[in-house]
Amino acid sequence: MSTELLKFLGIEGLKNMILTSKYEAAIMDALNLCGQVTINDLAFQLGVSGETVRRHVDPLVKRGLALRVHGGIIAPISIQEAPFHRRLRKNLDAKRRLAKAASDLINDGDSLIIDCGSTTAYVAQALCDHSNLNVVTNSIEIARTLASRNGNRTYVTGGELRADDAAAFGKGAIYFIQQFHVDYAILSVGAINRDNEFLDFHLCEAEFSRAAIGQARKSCFVTDSSKFDSDALVKVCGLDDVDIVVTEAQPPASFREACQFSETRLFFPVEDLT
Repeated sequence: MSTELLKFLGIEGLKNMILTSKYEAAIMDALNLCGQVTINDLAFQLGVSGETVRRHVDPLVKRGLALRVHGGIIAPISIQEAPFHRRLRKNLDAKRRLAKAASDLINDGDSLIIDCGSTTAYVAQALCDHSNLNVVTNSIEIARTLASRNGNRTYVTGGELRADDAAAFGKGAIYFIQQFHVDYAILSVGAINRDNEFLDFHLCEAEFSRAAIGQARKSCFVTDSSKFDSDALVKVCGLDDVDIVVTEAQPPASFREACQFSETRLFFPVEDLT
């Protein structure tokens, strides 16, 4: 059980943490590791039926140790975003794959606004072989990755630096990027819900993304497939405001259909098609 969850539950919660079966313990282990998990994944991991999983999930939900969502469960604190360096390690292979796909869309000499997400950090790494880029970012880490490399010019916003990820936010950051008109805004996202709305965990992140979209010829969101059919606190935009979505696996059918309707270009590996 994670320290954060113990703090969240408190003394009364601890009284409810007696797990009555090995399945409940295994379910909680998976939930604490990932923050959210589907019934199908749990059934596969435990080697039991979905109905058996649901039977053992029910008491966890009743005791407040899990929250039920469509198709699975989430931890009570999973609406809070994980620390940046932990997010960097999460879904590592997926982020590297989609980062390579996103970098393939960028030509030498292009101008970019790149935000401070863990996924866009991998996009910056994938762009290291490009040259003569003009990069505007609110991330010290991304600026360090791309500055003074292959003739790139890198501009870092002002604003208040966040301790977690060394990213700048606030009116100063937004005013700074509004001085630029770029080819692409390369943006991360906290979640994409079932209404195909793009969401973030913090208002300052959503405000920065909206400002970046307004300064770019094309907006490109990079997201691993775990973000689909999930939720976060603040709406960034709808699908109509998004020109390109890059992910590492086939998104839900409803999202693919919505992309066709909104004329949003969708990139994911061909081998994942079924």
